[in-house]
Amino acid sequence: MATPLRHPNTPPSFQYEDFHLPNTRLHTVKSGAGPPLIIVPAAVSLIRQWLPLTQFMGQRFTAHFFELPGHGGSTPYPVPFASQLVPKTVEALADTLGYERFSLMGFSFGGLLALRTIEHLQDRIERVILLSPAVSQRALKYSAPHRMIYRAMARTLMRPRVQRAVHRVLQTERLEVPLLLGISKFSKVKRSILESKNALKIPLSTLDVLSYTLDEIFRMEYRSPNGAFQIPCFFGMSVNDDLLRYDVTAAIVRNLFSDLTIRSFTHPYHQPPHPPTFEWLVRDFGSFLDILER
Repeated sequence: MATPLRHPNTPPSFQYEDFHLPNTRLHTVKSGAGPPLIIVPAAVSLIRQWLPLTQFMGQRFTAHFFELPGHGGSTPYPVPFASQLVPKTVEALADTLGYERFSLMGFSFGGLLALRTIEHLQDRIERVILLSPAVSQRALKYSAPHRMIYRAMARTLMRPRVQRAVHRVLQTERLEVPLLLGISKFSKVKRSILESKNALKIPLSTLDVLSYTLDEIFRMEYRSPNGAFQIPCFFGMSVNDDLLRYDVTAAIVRNLFSDLTIRSFTHPYHQPPHPPTFEWLVRDFGSFLDILER
């Protein structure tokens, strides 16, 4: 059972923690007191952007958010990034924290990472929370030719020489505005989101991880290896998501879980155009925490 909701106007305190795990030093933040929850990050997600979400979930859980290896303060894996590597990292983190059982949460690409983790740790997970999960390239609101172009670009970006050249261009100050405008128009990602992620200033290690992540996103078709999961799943997504198709995503999630609770929203975006605040999360999504009480 999740703990009762604390006073909604007071965000729980937080603390940063670094853990030396096999294959990575993981940079994390912890907030709240209650049953353990591990939040699996989306692509190019940093603690400074998602601390309010961690505190929001910390109203009912001891919530842990980590930066993917190769992002922020987490060191890269010694091999090219793949979603199949993340479950071992989550397992090592849970072991280090002393959690035999815990809840799991993932947003967007983090939803796929959460599903990969369930495959590996199904017997240890109390519940899973999926928010607008990326589970199929068919759900992406891009045309088939557009998706093919994206994947070709991602595969080209995997080459170290190309990465270094692109990284140099991204660091060029006088190109910042036209690059942001061009990337925003082509990707359909709002410029404010790119700016909040400091997208043009990402380190080379993050650019490397991003290339493999994008390749996987644009070819992904998630299927459970052993039929429907028996873990309770809480699925939340906007019917007006501007990146993913709600109907396709919801249909896939329904087939993945035999015990499913769905909460639909109406906001007109996949990701908030500006970094979420604790107060905004409480106001617009506080009721979602209530359904986690069971």
